[in-house]
Amino acid sequence: KNNLAYNTLGKTGLKVTTVSFGCMITSDPSVIVKAADLGVIHFDTARGYQGGNNERMVGEALKSRRKQLVISSKSPDMTLKGALTNLDTSLKELQTDYLDIWYLHAKSKATDITDEWLEAQAQAKKAGKIRFSGVGTHNGHADVIPAMIAHKDQIDVLSAALLESFPD
Repeated sequence: KNNLAYNTLGKTGLKVTTVSFGCMITSDPSVIVKAADLGVIHFDTARGYQGGNNERMVGEALKSRRKQLVISSKSPDMTLKGALTNLDTSLKELQTDYLDIWYLHAKSKATDITDEWLEAQAQAKKAGKIRFSGVGTHNGHADVIPAMIAHKDQIDVLSAALLESFPD
């Protein structure tokens, strides 16, 4: 038995460990396997990490236990066609037929949350390719987060990098 704590991710109902594995700079699949062996169940990657090789490595490392895990990935493409093409590539590389969370990656302006992107997420949900939609932001929180809230009926998850310093 592991000693990790679990929480429910917002209103998604997904039970995840409070420690998640951001796979961005990991190049050794044995590290990912070990994390899963230790009880980590949420693994996050992105279409662009390591030129696409990160998704491939994560998929290979986790394919035997896919149904017990929460896997998220991200796409930078904001066009309907480009985003859905990114998603299909991610699914192939991750060796799965769905993502638990699919994020619009690293957005810093409210205008980055486009109708085309929201439509891509809606189509992907309807097709069963994703369970939940999200937006990730590394900066521009004051602009992006209110825009996400305005679309809270379409966006399920926010991934926000911590600010290095907080405004007064």
